[in-house]
Amino acid sequence: MDIKKLIIEEIGLSNSSYERLIEITERLSLKKRDFLLQQGKVCTFIGFVEKGTLRSYIEKDGEEYTSDFYTDGSFITSYRSFLTKDPSVGSIQALEDSLILNLSKSNYELLLQESNEWYKLGKYIVDTLFIRKCRKESSLLMDSALDRYKLLLQTFPHIEQHVSQYHIASYLGIKPESLSRLKSLNIGQ
Repeated sequence: MDIKKLIIEEIGLSNSSYERLIEITERLSLKKRDFLLQQGKVCTFIGFVEKGTLRSYIEKDGEEYTSDFYTDGSFITSYRSFLTKDPSVGSIQALEDSLILNLSKSNYELLLQESNEWYKLGKYIVDTLFIRKCRKESSLLMDSALDRYKLLLQTFPHIEQHVSQYHIASYLGIKPESLSRLKSLNIGQ
């Protein structure tokens, strides 16, 4: 879904609201492997992925743990850091060339001061991020690796064309060899 359709049809804001949002956002072009946010930096934006694929991950003891993927039409941020102004515990990196529409924290707060209508956008973003986090957390705690893999393919239908098997395995909380075994079961084919 593109940002205009999301703002007008999904959230129910006006065309002039969409134009105002575009006016105060910045378009960022990222190359593959560029960072949108690095671990330890404060997140000062909420982004919208117009094109591309990115991942958020945490690095600990030299290991990378992928926590989420962001594809066309999704919001992207380190929301806890955005809210608290604490350094982000993770990084956000482009897995392919990507185009992000970035709304700075100061411009987001400006919108909220301009009109209560903008709280609809804020609620939509928060709800979307919360639901994603809950689904992932529940799946990690309750589902088998096979069920987590099925959910990944359902949530991100074309993810395997954009993301390395290493990152997918990390997201699922399994080793790459285990992912190879799951794929041999022809899930989703």
